[in-house]
Amino acid sequence: MKFCKQTLTKAISQYLSEVIEEFSAELHLDTSFSRLGLDSTGHVQLSAIIEDHIQVEIEPTIAFDYPTINSLIQFLEKKSVQAVEVA
Repeated sequence: MKFCKQTLTKAISQYLSEVIEEFSAELHLDTSFSRLGLDSTGHVQLSAIIEDHIQVEIEPTIAFDYPTINSLIQFLEKKSVQAVEVA
């Protein structure tokens, strides 16, 4: 599992700024994707962005389970550390 916190945060923020007019990475790291107005198609697209970044297939519901940028990144960071420890 390939993981770079800054790069993935930037990719997610860039996507959200493209689909949500008033998105601000500085203001919305802990705002839920649903509250920002991201619909189910957007959640699936977000999962695809994450898969592209980490090169691992993930559940498309991950953005529902970890509904903010910070919670999502923290979860993926923890999984990345666990993957390194197992290897």
